[in-house]
Amino acid sequence: MLLRNIASVSKKLNRSYPLPCCRHFHSLLDIHPNIKNALNQRKPVVALESTIITHGMPYPQNMETALEVEDVVRSVGATPATIACLDGRLKVGLTRDEISKLAEVEKADVLKCSRRDLPYVVANRKCAGTTVAATMIIAHMAGIRIFATGGVGGVHRDGHISLDISADLVELGRTPVVVVSSGVKSILDIPRTLEYLETQGVSVAAYNNEGRFPDFYTRDSGCKAPYNLKGPQETAALIKALQDLNLQSGMLIGVPIPEEYALDKDLVRKAIDQAHKEAMAKGVEGKNVTPFMLAAVANITKGNSLRANIALIKNNAKVAAEIACKLSGNNSRLLGSKTPPPMIIGASMLDLCSTMIDDSPLALDGATYHTKVKEAAGGVGRNLAESIHKLHGDASFISVVGNDHTGKSLLQLMPPSLCSKIHIDDTNTTSICSILFDKDGNCKLCLANMDIHKSISGKLVQLHEEDFQRSPLIIIDGNLSVEAMDSILSLAKRHNKPVFFEPTDMLIAGKPFELSQQQFQQIKFISPNVYELKTIAETLQGCKVDWDPNKSLAAGQDQLISECKNILQQIEHHFDCIVVTLGSHGVLVNIRGECFQHRFFDSSPLNYNPPPLSKTYSRRFYKAPVVSDIVNVSGAGDSFSGGFITGILRGYTLDESIAFGFVAATCSLKSESAVPAQYFNSKDDEAQRQQQQLDNLVFLDV
Repeated sequence: MLLRNIASVSKKLNRSYPLPCCRHFHSLLDIHPNIKNALNQRKPVVALESTIITHGMPYPQNMETALEVEDVVRSVGATPATIACLDGRLKVGLTRDEISKLAEVEKADVLKCSRRDLPYVVANRKCAGTTVAATMIIAHMAGIRIFATGGVGGVHRDGHISLDISADLVELGRTPVVVVSSGVKSILDIPRTLEYLETQGVSVAAYNNEGRFPDFYTRDSGCKAPYNLKGPQETAALIKALQDLNLQSGMLIGVPIPEEYALDKDLVRKAIDQAHKEAMAKGVEGKNVTPFMLAAVANITKGNSLRANIALIKNNAKVAAEIACKLSGNNSRLLGSKTPPPMIIGASMLDLCSTMIDDSPLALDGATYHTKVKEAAGGVGRNLAESIHKLHGDASFISVVGNDHTGKSLLQLMPPSLCSKIHIDDTNTTSICSILFDKDGNCKLCLANMDIHKSISGKLVQLHEEDFQRSPLIIIDGNLSVEAMDSILSLAKRHNKPVFFEPTDMLIAGKPFELSQQQFQQIKFISPNVYELKTIAETLQGCKVDWDPNKSLAAGQDQLISECKNILQQIEHHFDCIVVTLGSHGVLVNIRGECFQHRFFDSSPLNYNPPPLSKTYSRRFYKAPVVSDIVNVSGAGDSFSGGFITGILRGYTLDESIAFGFVAATCSLKSESAVPAQYFNSKDDEAQRQQQQLDNLVFLDV
């Protein structure tokens, strides 16, 4: 086969190439309103399959991955459309509840649906996850041209004898949908698969991989693709040519797995050989072979193949969204957002959360306590970055992880768009925080190794000066060294950028205020709890503060507010806005001036709008909403801050920003992870919750 570059294809993409407009929707389709609107307005849409939810991954990774993949598509500027069959209806775009329903159901109770199965599923009102073939068919019915998946099916081992050939290959030959995948699953016969695709007339290209066709877990199958594409621009040009020719066939684009997640080729080959023998011995055949083999390989590789699978699916979704944006002419996210993202600089760590199962009294006496353990991405800076990324739509994050398995796991748990400015430290290990919760979810003990955060040095910070120039707001956490804070505040001052300081912990809350007042005056916002507030006051005043926050919390709301007010009056002249979190009571906000309708940012462009210089300061207490069915309390504070920051960046008033913070914190309390996989089901859902919170907002001027 001839290897050539697509540079010769016309690149006249300065005009929009319309995606098919769906004026008449198929009677069997249920298309989510957001997707229908996007299609009618010719905005970029990316189809996503659902067999990874129903058959491809175990719970809860299947649900978490499905939601995170959708988030990746949104972060680039496209609309995700997860496709499945529910009660006989062909669903284009699933709600969170529908994804949850598919994720939690037993595999035996849900079908794996390809082309041949569609009539049975519809006639008998069954639920099914759609394979590549079925997803292509339904996407084409809806008018969606781009589809992202993990890997396509192919010719099975000994397929030339058994004729076990995936329907995906035939579908690619007759349905005009572009499939973005990491090639063909490694468990298959890749050379014969590529030959079969050639027979079907399918255009096959490698993406940014020097013509090497990937094989799912590794970047090079040993086979060459006929074409090599260097980016979304060339890819969109090729798709446009395919559309203009009206060949009515699909296209397969092979995107290599990100290098840091690629598995060792020899290890994968041995694992596949062993899994194949197990499948033969157990008589597994037909459409059950692929899920059996993938599960067996995951077991043999001790979960490494599953982590690789998740990473490549997210990466494929990102690439597909970029191509869809180019194809539709919606290039704003690719060419640079009109509203630059805020920049967060802080800690990334892996949280190992242990929740006690029984009511045994906790004592540090060497006893063994029975717990439930969950691994999650953590770190205050990281949590804030992910929260703002999901709520605001974009965020820039500077952090450090180690060059170890923990670091790779942590990066995999994060939205890919947040990882581009995370530095790899070859010397220190990734930070791990072990957190112990009692049965009611209250944090009782934290143990963490934090040395790696010293790697966020002043020199490293200065490498990102261009980000300071663009960002409307700089957000830092207390885990940074004083040296790093000094560099950050110097750059913020040079480029006249406000800084938001999240104190993180009472033992380190005073760090930036050890610097000169001239240096820390760029800190316009702080968000301490009562313990951190005391530390900040003591550092600023250079003496001990006679106040016991524990007694104030126990004394009740009125005394707590009164005593916090006394502390705030001692330090308020240093800041434009102080947001003190008071746990289940609510928050106490201290501002320069008297106007709680002040908007700290002009929504367009994003410029800081400080309150008028005044010797007058005002305080308002906002009562926390009552939340039932709390699942997890560990990330509520970070989600509140993420919501509040998003609110001020949108140009909300203080009342509106606090309300949005409460909405985000409520979502976090009902989520198993510190930052929910998805805060809202839609823009309408977000607007409805925000308005309801505003209507129910209770506050008191003090």
